[in-house]
Amino acid sequence: MEGMSCNGCRGHVEKSLLNVTGVADVSVDLEDAEATVESQYEVPLNNLQEALQDSQYSIKPQKVG
Repeated sequence: MEGMSCNGCRGHVEKSLLNVTGVADVSVDLEDAEATVESQYEVPLNNLQEALQDSQYSIKPQKVG
């Protein structure tokens, strides 16, 4: 994640991502600037990016594993 600087930012990112269809849970770590998204099924990264498109936040994908 880029653009987060406070707990308000974290709350906005969590709320925005939770509104994406299929997303079950979101946890944002401000210190590490990371968001962990749990979903009911595979959610395209583009859908997550679109949820944040009207904010100053952006996603920098990382490979898992």
